[in-house]
Amino acid sequence: MAAARFAKRIGRRLSPFRAPARLRSLRAEAAGPMLLALGLALSVAGCHTRRHEEPVTASASRPLTEVLAAHTPELMKLSGVVGTAESRLDDGRPCILVMVIRLTPELRSRIPGRLEGWPVRIDETGRIHAMPDSGR
Repeated sequence: MAAARFAKRIGRRLSPFRAPARLRSLRAEAAGPMLLALGLALSVAGCHTRRHEEPVTASASRPLTEVLAAHTPELMKLSGVVGTAESRLDDGRPCILVMVIRLTPELRSRIPGRLEGWPVRIDETGRIHAMPDSGR
């Protein structure tokens, strides 16, 4: 409404797409602090880091790499297990990955859900074969 009165006073018709100069200058003055606040908020949000490398539970006393190295031989002795690795759960937390040819209820029951506090994820991969030229 103020813009319409202003336009009438100066004798110009207002475009619905362009604000009068007085309002444009007010917008420009307000834009500086708004941009500063936005930049500050984005820089603070960008500094947040997720600490996934910490143990998943209080009972995980050894690093994931050590736990994996200690338990891989016994896991590989299970019929149907074709490999182990470090991996991540869907939520990004680190875990131990056990790869199996075919996941059966019996095999699932023989693979623990946690090893020394670290979660265990089981993936059905099928047989794993080395590529012909992988020995180079």
